[in-house]
Amino acid sequence: MSDDVRPVAIVTGGARGIGEAIVEALIEAGYRTAVVDVNAKAIARAEESSAARSGLMVPLQLSINDRPAVEQAMRVLAAEHGPIQALVNNAGMTLPATFLDETDENWDRVVAVNLKGTFVMSQVVARQMAEAKSGVIVNISSISAHGVRTGPPSYAAAKAGVEGLSRLMAVQLGPLGIRVNTVVVGTTATPWLLSRKSDDEIEEMRASTLMGRIGEPQDVAHTVAFLCSPEAKHLTGQLISVSGGQWMP
Repeated sequence: MSDDVRPVAIVTGGARGIGEAIVEALIEAGYRTAVVDVNAKAIARAEESSAARSGLMVPLQLSINDRPAVEQAMRVLAAEHGPIQALVNNAGMTLPATFLDETDENWDRVVAVNLKGTFVMSQVVARQMAEAKSGVIVNISSISAHGVRTGPPSYAAAKAGVEGLSRLMAVQLGPLGIRVNTVVVGTTATPWLLSRKSDDEIEEMRASTLMGRIGEPQDVAHTVAFLCSPEAKHLTGQLISVSGGQWMP
């Protein structure tokens, strides 16, 4: 175990985009944060960061659908750095499709990452948290789950599933000292989004918000950091929309 005793957090999909911002916010909040990502190049870049060199970040290349690998990685992480106290299920993917042309293959891939991956990570980590009778899990959803924007049906269904799973987790894990909340993310200016949308599309997205601005990754990150903090100790089972008013619960 490290001599620098800090609470341990995990962020899946943490080496890029919104996940990277969440990792930075949690480190700033005092967590030693494990970055879980399946992308080898993104993990290699994280390994070169000053946070990784100082031990505040722990990069882990890992598929969140590979249960044996997840179980092994979580055991090692806890043994080396201490009990896992926060998990942020941020990893996700989408593939372009409309309802009429969605394929079984695309459906299975998208649901496997967004929904099954959230289930596997949460179950493995929650079993550790239950032993300590303490922990917090934050699941990342999307306004797509509420039909706010058109998009692939597999992604909308998977994120809706994440929200239903989150509520069930809050009910069953609450008595064990584990809080579970969901952040519903609106249009956010990630490098992925900005590289794929035209100026006109970006302006249309901006106009769809009540605040007249597209979200930034830090908007989501600060909300997640709050939910992982002691100040949020009485919050569980909540859907929190970070969308500038694109969707209101």
